[in-house]
Amino acid sequence: IMPEAIHLFPQEVRLKYREWSPDEGDDESNVYQSSALRKLFSKFVNAVGCAVVGLHDSDKVVPMLTQLGARHINYGVNEAHWETLGKAFKSALREILQESFTQEVEAAWSMAYSFMSSIMIEGLRRAIANRAAVPKQIPASALHAVPTEQMKSAVERSWDQVQALGTYTVGEILYRHTFMIMPEAIHLFPQEVRLKYREWSPDEGNDESNTYESPALRKLFSKFVNAVGCAVVGLHDSTRLVPMLTELGARHINYGVNEAHWETLGKAFKSALREILRESFTQE
Repeated sequence: IMPEAIHLFPQEVRLKYREWSPDEGDDESNVYQSSALRKLFSKFVNAVGCAVVGLHDSDKVVPMLTQLGARHINYGVNEAHWETLGKAFKSALREILQESFTQEVEAAWSMAYSFMSSIMIEGLRRAIANRAAVPKQIPASALHAVPTEQMKSAVERSWDQVQALGTYTVGEILYRHTFMIMPEAIHLFPQEVRLKYREWSPDEGNDESNTYESPALRKLFSKFVNAVGCAVVGLHDSTRLVPMLTELGARHINYGVNEAHWETLGKAFKSALREILRESFTQE
């Protein structure tokens, strides 16, 4: 439908969406056989799933879609891409549903996608308008914590070891330490919240009854691990890093997070690093 859209996903971009998993392989040379793109486009599928669940509750679905659209300000997306994605999504539905993709179903999905994409586009427009207000310099509250060049190098070296373990594994270690340090934080993740972060995968199973063995929490906390990875890469460029982290923090306004949770997560992350790096987790 739009062959030129492939240029939005060069290899260096696709690598950002890969899970750091030893059994995944490293070959991203063929865009049409890309593990990273499967994961990236599955995020769109999950977003559609959340929107479908929320179609009867606009008070929840509108803010969610607005924020999702705003997030795409950093991805080189323009409004025409939403239209193309809608056509591709309809074609995919036709292939999947086959004879069940009736005129009635097609019309319903067309209306639903138009509703969802219009809200996301509005979110993107607002984000573009507000971008000038996002600080690019390190805020005064963070000046005391700016790492030295030696510290940045130590972080980068040790992060290579963390990556080798895989984001899902690190995410699981992290959430276990988080709940050990702040047991009450578990109430931020009731079953209905965790289900939003599950991938629709037949081999994943459906049991979310045990928070400490939750596939959804592994995926949710792996997002934090990925964000740390992006921050590590950007440690030497604060003009890019500061807006990214500022926007990421702002996004948590809807998740019931308060400032004390960041401190707890920091302690849990340090404990997780100590467990992963072992003797390499030196004082430096």
